[in-house]
Amino acid sequence: MRVVVAMSGGVDSSAAAALLLEQGHEVIGLTLKVWSYESRAQCGSCCSPEDIDDARAVADTLGIPFYVADVQELFAQRVVTPFVQQYLNGRTPIPCVACNQDVKFGFLLRRARELGAVLATGHYARIARGDDGRCMLLRGADPAKDQSYFLFTLGQGELEHLHFPVGHLTKAEVRAVADRHRLPTTSKPESMEICFVPDGDYARFVEKVAGAQPQGNVVRANGEVIGRHDGIHRYTIGQRRGLNVAAGEPLYVQRLDPERQEVVVGPASEATRDRFSLLQPHWVDGAAPVGKPLSVRIRHRHAGVKAEVRLELNGHYSVRLEEPARAVTPGQAAVLYDGDRVLGGGWIV
Repeated sequence: MRVVVAMSGGVDSSAAAALLLEQGHEVIGLTLKVWSYESRAQCGSCCSPEDIDDARAVADTLGIPFYVADVQELFAQRVVTPFVQQYLNGRTPIPCVACNQDVKFGFLLRRARELGAVLATGHYARIARGDDGRCMLLRGADPAKDQSYFLFTLGQGELEHLHFPVGHLTKAEVRAVADRHRLPTTSKPESMEICFVPDGDYARFVEKVAGAQPQGNVVRANGEVIGRHDGIHRYTIGQRRGLNVAAGEPLYVQRLDPERQEVVVGPASEATRDRFSLLQPHWVDGAAPVGKPLSVRIRHRHAGVKAEVRLELNGHYSVRLEEPARAVTPGQAAVLYDGDRVLGGGWIV
């Protein structure tokens, strides 16, 4: 079959292209230009100009056609602007989910289908068929690299035309594939930071885009003022370090109030939640798993806890946790699983 491979310039997508060639498919490499960098990006950042060069070098080595699509305007509108606004609203965003939904599996999948092709990426996730013939989205086989958390917005319409060639492999096995084909990305470091914030300083980036932000008070839940802060965009739920307050016990960020410009802090005993609502829920099968036993991950590295989805009287979905969890953070994704199977998810509010 004809396959368009989303080539990020990293070893995972490089190995994905090599595996598809081994299987006899017609492979086309496509890289996205998402951001204009003012200075050289750090090694290991995703989608930098250097990554585009690396992707082109891999395509040359494999002998496949290679193209670059300029999606900077789309990326700024759908990923960067919401990223900044979320921080200003006291939330902690995940731009990779928006990028996957609107850019990689939006723009790229449409482009692939225009070419009569399916789309493949280097994500560590798997797709399988259920007994009913429908597609199931599964965790990657390597627990340390599983990326299914970022893919919960995929549905049947997308999964039918997607392939994850490295999802059944470990990272070491992926590098072995790249080495077998003598690809220039074989030993390339992993992407660790958000591509448009390669230095990891999110607060500085927000200020650069949105301007200087108002200062405010650090307060306890009862309203007692115990300090000052330089903008709520510098804090996230569960944060302990960098509060710059004097107290007789460790304090954690409990809540961010953008209207009052307040950072509300408290002891660890007040830092847990056993329920929350889901904003913009999405179900991979199209139906909410209401009342069924499942597990939920409230951030990427979260191991998951047992939970139940409920449909409330107001028509919104909520998640009830079997045991309270720390740092339930607005703006993060809550992704629901039945074993290895991704059921869907939504945004924590």
